[in-house]
Amino acid sequence: MREEMYGEMAAIQATHWWFRGRRRVVASLLRRWTPSGPLLVADIGCGPGVNVAMLTEFGRVVAMDPSPHALALARGHRGTALVSAGMPHLCFPDATFDVVCALDVIEHVDDDRAAARELWRVCKPEGLLVVTVPSYGWLWSPHDEANEHRRRYTRPQLAACLATPAATVLKLSYMNTLLAPAVVAVRLTRNFARWMAGRPLEARSDLSPVAPVLNRMLEASSAVEARWLGQATFPFGTSLIYVGRKRG
Repeated sequence: MREEMYGEMAAIQATHWWFRGRRRVVASLLRRWTPSGPLLVADIGCGPGVNVAMLTEFGRVVAMDPSPHALALARGHRGTALVSAGMPHLCFPDATFDVVCALDVIEHVDDDRAAARELWRVCKPEGLLVVTVPSYGWLWSPHDEANEHRRRYTRPQLAACLATPAATVLKLSYMNTLLAPAVVAVRLTRNFARWMAGRPLEARSDLSPVAPVLNRMLEASSAVEARWLGQATFPFGTSLIYVGRKRG
């Protein structure tokens, strides 16, 4: 990700419905499956550290990112250890963490299979791995270019990337489902209009402030999904979430 985007991200992620919704979904699933006792939690690819406050509910957090700018923004979270390092190789011993989170991270990595092996390596036996990624390559847009994504995933592709005989899959589902039809319509319409006009694909982030009333309405859909995802698996959506447990 380009360095100049981190300040913009930090300002938006705290209140934007999409990021608040993702935190709500992740927290809901962690409450269901986290091991008992004091936990050590890894936030791999933490960016400006907006997820840290949510993750501290489950234990002490170690936040890792290759960007000094991102870590400077994350430094405001007390009690969090910050590590300057990038994927795919993690600078931690085997079986270090009870919970390993990589929230919209591995799509940025050239070798996502190597990244997946490292995420599992640093996870303790009986620990959890939580991964989120954007879905469907045909939804590729200027936002993916701006964020320097390498790929978007289908459910089978993410399953294959994270597959290991040493783990049990607890949840593998699409999410951001209720709003997916609107997002797909906008993305495909913009892509078609650009193709008809012969314009190249330019890097441009979709992130922008949302009016408070609309923001609350959109976030409400994520609250509904967070409740449903505890029991259901969604067949489509603009993102994917994976939760797996490493076998003892």
